[in-house]
Amino acid sequence: MQLTPAPVKPDFIYRDADVAFLESRYKKNAQDMIVPRMLSAEYLQRYRERGDVGDVLRAQAAARTSLHAMPRNNMAGDIALADADLALHRFGDARTLIESARRVQPDNHDLALREASVDMELGDYARARRLIEASRDTGSLAQDVIVSRWDEITGRVADAQTRLNHAMHFSDSLYDMPAERRAWYHFRLGELKYLTGDNAGAIAAEQDALAIFKTDVFALGALARFELAHKDYAAAEATAQQGVRLMPSPETLGILADAQAARNDRAGARATAAEIDAEERIGNVQHVNDRLIAVYLADHGKRPGDAYAIARREIAVRDDIYAEDTLAWCAAKAGKWDVARAAAAKALRFDTEDPRLQYHAGVIAQHFGDRTEAVRRYTRALALNPQFSATAADDARAQLARLSAESTRPG
Repeated sequence: MQLTPAPVKPDFIYRDADVAFLESRYKKNAQDMIVPRMLSAEYLQRYRERGDVGDVLRAQAAARTSLHAMPRNNMAGDIALADADLALHRFGDARTLIESARRVQPDNHDLALREASVDMELGDYARARRLIEASRDTGSLAQDVIVSRWDEITGRVADAQTRLNHAMHFSDSLYDMPAERRAWYHFRLGELKYLTGDNAGAIAAEQDALAIFKTDVFALGALARFELAHKDYAAAEATAQQGVRLMPSPETLGILADAQAARNDRAGARATAAEIDAEERIGNVQHVNDRLIAVYLADHGKRPGDAYAIARREIAVRDDIYAEDTLAWCAAKAGKWDVARAAAAKALRFDTEDPRLQYHAGVIAQHFGDRTEAVRRYTRALALNPQFSATAADDARAQLARLSAESTRPG
């Protein structure tokens, strides 16, 4: 059945007023567990819309106030605090809270799926699989989103797209869905399209997200990344500029610097690179951007020792395949090739259909003289998306040509 899109609800316009209203009633009754929980949710939604980590800390404090008022069987309070912990990348703490909530409602499949999502972040894939298989066919948005992520990780991106496309259309039909949340489904569909080489579709999906929520920093960052991969440097620079004005994330700043360099704006690229360094020192106090910073440094051959240390710190927090890939890439750039090879094997344990992971594994295999594996990984990266990166895709093609020439060379 084709669902009709609902008008977009401009709830974000009223976010500050909603927060102020709840703040005016906050802590007036020491036994009140409801207002603090509602305020926590509003803070977190404002964080998703604007990217101020301070709102996550405020959400965390409000959720704890709810749990202080009702320490036991306060499932909603547990989930509110878990959501704040997830935003701060405190995945172990979040899982403990979700487990507590599940003890109150052991048959709640959406809670089980939430737990599976955290397990995927932690790299506990066997546990995630068990929870997902026990919670199939609930028909919920949570199921579509989390099973889609599972399919993406385990090498079935086409299935992931089908799942997420269904969730996106359902989300679009709900007027009460926050605009930012509604845009998120389009943003994620764009990411999945990019993984399989549909760059035009990926760009269109991000533009759809921005039509719903024009200040969506995640959609702006993804759009800039796809435009950069397509070597549309002017568009990538303009889009990245919009993104960093809203939230100067290391990834979007890195895209901006690359676009500026490609357009021979060396002064602009240097200034943007300096801003990335400042963001690392000042804006990453909670370490939520560790992975992005490590990848940026490794991609650009900067401070390899620091990049490796950051990747190690990240993997202590969440040991998923992307953390392993980050460690592999940073270790390679730091000359720690044995670590790189072991991490790359873990990163591709499911042969995930991500050209960046495949390319990194190709570089590492080539270093060890494993021509067959290097050719396989470079070929797979380019088959997934011939334009997955403005520089790495060209390098993959160049290395394939080099390996082919070496194999035909006499003697």
